[in-house]
Amino acid sequence: MLTPKKKRIMKKINNYTLPLNILSSLLVILLAITSLACQEDEDEVTGMPTIDRIRYTDPETADSAFTRATLGSTLAIMGRNLGTTQQVYLNGYSVGVNPAYVTNDNVIVTITDSVPTVATDPNVSNMLRLVTKGGETSIPFQTLPPAPQISRVGNEYLKPGDNLTLFGRYFYFIDTVFFPGEGNYVTEGFTANSTGSKLTVKVPDGLDFSEGNFVSVVTQSGGSATSRRTQIYDGNGMVADFDTDGALEWPWNWGWGISGNMIVPSIGPVNGIDGNFGAIDMELPPKGGWSNDKVMNFTNWGGAQIFPTSPADKYAPSTPAGKFEIRVEIAISTASSIEDVELMIWFPDNKGNELTTNVPLVDYVSTTDGTWYTVSTNLSQLTSGNVRLGTYADLLAGDTGGVKQLRLVIQNYGTDGVPVVMGVDNVRVVRAEQ
Repeated sequence: MLTPKKKRIMKKINNYTLPLNILSSLLVILLAITSLACQEDEDEVTGMPTIDRIRYTDPETADSAFTRATLGSTLAIMGRNLGTTQQVYLNGYSVGVNPAYVTNDNVIVTITDSVPTVATDPNVSNMLRLVTKGGETSIPFQTLPPAPQISRVGNEYLKPGDNLTLFGRYFYFIDTVFFPGEGNYVTEGFTANSTGSKLTVKVPDGLDFSEGNFVSVVTQSGGSATSRRTQIYDGNGMVADFDTDGALEWPWNWGWGISGNMIVPSIGPVNGIDGNFGAIDMELPPKGGWSNDKVMNFTNWGGAQIFPTSPADKYAPSTPAGKFEIRVEIAISTASSIEDVELMIWFPDNKGNELTTNVPLVDYVSTTDGTWYTVSTNLSQLTSGNVRLGTYADLLAGDTGGVKQLRLVIQNYGTDGVPVVMGVDNVRVVRAEQ
């Protein structure tokens, strides 16, 4: 409740009036501010936007202009009348606009992973479109797919002049394919499929494995990473090439399974990579049925070591087994599906365990026209119950009888027989992780 004193004060305030000259001045200032604000707002709304150039947000690119960028890039769109920007589209896809990053001179946006590229739509417009309250404008701009990814090398057993086939993703806008050896690269003659999942290039001269055996691909989007899946054969680790005598002698004194008559340079549509190979010509029995004609047991009955031990730095016995892989080239000719056909790798250890692993051939063999493909599995995948190889020494130990063995069996787990003509070559143990 107001006291009598407070009532008298409020009455004075209510009866107070500003002098006329002060009131007029305030009114003029207020009208001027209102007019200026309206004029600026009208300019922002009605001014047609213009894009002068596009650059990255990195200050070092302040004076640059770009016409392409990869997914994930942050762009600064430079121009005029951009202050009321509502949408920015790349290849018809809205990338979203944050008002905090909008001024009359520039707009900052990020190319999200959902923006279409040639990897998802070969008919993309390659345009950037910007929409404001005053209108819209467009500028040619190419959104590039991510950097290339190599998932595997089709056939790792290569020599200069051979065609190298890489499988993976984002093989678009290719600049260079690098091979082992300083300065050893190719910048032309690439062949890639329309989906960017397969790349073919001719192997150049001058392969040098002294500093590694990796291949990599560089595109306008960046470079591929190297891994155990991007290696080519460097000459180390061979167990059986079906040509070179050593602990195993060809074509007869090498073990059991296929006959020595099936070590051949060609059979049907399958031609050797480099000399002889082990051949299989039969109907693979269904449901994993047995036949010696689809088995290769690499055995030295005298107990001599068949597994590689040099170079010593790569094949040190104490090295974890997971750093090695068993690799082999396989070629198949058949009119039937190989969906249920697998390569079983079988190793008897020195404690009486029969360690095995199965590799579905469809994971590596892309065509059944006699083309050679590298099939691979890690040594750590060989198991017998809970028993695994711990180190490379466990492989060198061999089986309980002191006989070193490695067995390959082609298994058909389907319900119908599968007639095949097959080649198996270059069985090896490779150091897949340095």
